[in-house]
Amino acid sequence: MHMTTEPAHRRDYIGPVTDTRIWADFERRPGDVVLSTPPKCGTTWSQAILMMLLHGSAVTDRAVWRDSVWLDCGFRDQAAAKQMLDAQPHRRCIKSHTPLDGIPYDPDLTYITVYRHPVDVHFSMEKHVSNMVFDILDFMYPDAPGAAFERFLTAPATDAGTDDLTLASYLQHYRSFSAYAHLPNIHFFHYADLKADPAGQIRRYAAALGITCDDALVAEIVAATSFGAMKEVTKHDQRPPGQGAFKNESQFFHSATSNKWVGRLSDAEVAAYRDRISRVADPEAVHWLENGTLGCAPSD
Repeated sequence: MHMTTEPAHRRDYIGPVTDTRIWADFERRPGDVVLSTPPKCGTTWSQAILMMLLHGSAVTDRAVWRDSVWLDCGFRDQAAAKQMLDAQPHRRCIKSHTPLDGIPYDPDLTYITVYRHPVDVHFSMEKHVSNMVFDILDFMYPDAPGAAFERFLTAPATDAGTDDLTLASYLQHYRSFSAYAHLPNIHFFHYADLKADPAGQIRRYAAALGITCDDALVAEIVAATSFGAMKEVTKHDQRPPGQGAFKNESQFFHSATSNKWVGRLSDAEVAAYRDRISRVADPEAVHWLENGTLGCAPSD
């Protein structure tokens, strides 16, 4: 269902990872790009593509966190993040995992969101959390067999937003954007589409940004944002000691595979997921969130 009004900043999301109150003090500029996705949906991949398009160059020697800053990350110095963005003279790309109702809306900004099969998100995040230096999310992945997946399926969405790491919080994020899918400055992408047709999706990113991108640059960006290339950049451009959130930053890019649940979920657990998602989301949305549809934005 499409909303007839413009999006509005209706609430703050505060959790173990996120604190959106920084947006109130952040000065937006026309042309800014806000990339907001649920975690583990291709955020860093998309950041790299967007920054290369904005700069018109497939830069390969610099990790994207240095330029596309995660403004509302609550466990890092938000004042420093804001200062980094304020100092950038070029068109900026701001990272977030926040639902749209927790981000100021401006018709002069471009909003991009990316989704992935929800169960892949869960298992990718499990590996991600095991690599984190801080144990702020460990409680969401208890050792008891099946407990983490049951929590993912059944725990509610809260004011922590996507920090909840649940199916409900994932869908909360999706619905916050899909209600305004008709607006020309809100654009939807899918992880499966990026894997299936990276060149085509890069052209879609360029179109969303209003950028003309020739075939040569597209090919260069495809190569520079391949899984292996991005993993290598992260390996050699890690944060200074004591500033990183991960034990091994090169493991931030773990496998990039899909269908991570195969062999890990029982038939009963797969059936529980199917039952749960069918009761909380309509079939068209479920199909798109699980599979993507090349060149087609979702509806709700």
